[in-house]
Amino acid sequence: MKGWIFFILCLPTFLISYVYSFFIASKIAYLPQSDCKPEFILTPQDVHYCSDIYAIDVFLIALKTNPISYLCLFSGLYIIGFLGYKIFAKIKGGE
Repeated sequence: MKGWIFFILCLPTFLISYVYSFFIASKIAYLPQSDCKPEFILTPQDVHYCSDIYAIDVFLIALKTNPISYLCLFSGLYIIGFLGYKIFAKIKGGE
């Protein structure tokens, strides 16, 4: 039962911190190229628009600029792990 309570608490935490990455992506999309290109990590430097940034770069920039984004990472991993455990236990007949 404790696992389900923590699972329910992780859902809004994950969703709120996940939505934050959309705000970062929209903020980067409107920057001039001279400001956004130094932020690129995996996105090639020869892209024509700042809005062409890769999603992984948005995620990495979010982790670098806002440490609360780590909540998204850890709560997402917990959600996936908990659901995987419950499915595996159900298949094995443990519950």
